[in-house]
Amino acid sequence: MHLARVASWQSLARKMAHEVKNSLTPIRLIMDELADRHDPGFLQQAAQIVSDEVATLERRVRSFGDFAAEPSEHRQPLDLNTLLEERVAFLQPGHPETTYDLALSAGPVRANADPDLLKGVLTNLLENAAQAAGQGGRVRGRTYVEKDRVAIAIEDNGPGLSQLAKDSLFAPTISFKKGGMGLGLSIAHRGALLSGGTIEHYEGELGGAAFRVLLPLAPVEHG
Repeated sequence: MHLARVASWQSLARKMAHEVKNSLTPIRLIMDELADRHDPGFLQQAAQIVSDEVATLERRVRSFGDFAAEPSEHRQPLDLNTLLEERVAFLQPGHPETTYDLALSAGPVRANADPDLLKGVLTNLLENAAQAAGQGGRVRGRTYVEKDRVAIAIEDNGPGLSQLAKDSLFAPTISFKKGGMGLGLSIAHRGALLSGGTIEHYEGELGGAAFRVLLPLAPVEHG
């Protein structure tokens, strides 16, 4: 088991090194050319290229740091209806072309979870859904109670997941999509687990990807 884990991390490290090299190469080439040219127009273009690649490196390193961090855990009763509404309101301005549909439970949906961890989980799922849905796409969020658990479900009408993606869900990997590291779902899964819950993929009604976060039901408060 230890050797298998080491092999997995070696594979991840190779991919990480490849991604970093992909950003460092254009920076090196552009700086070499900059030393030989004195064109003001080229200088501005070169500065933009370097700035963009450095920002990409910062995102990748930040994501890798988040994955390696040991988050603190402070569980407390949370209203999932309110939390989902807040996350959508926070993220929607970044995706004005996306339509968000919320189907909130009529009754109380209270989970016993860490608020910061759960916000991170929802942010990841909602951002992934909006990016998958694309221009003019739809994202649906639902809350409901299932026996002794409560759930938040997020789905989109994007292209859905390939079989390869389904087979490696939540495994740390490298994503080649713009701004992505492939660690988001793994970090979100860990956040759900630390809150005593889990994340599951299911077949949604919109035809795209669909995930639900299942969490322990908060104990009833007696006044």
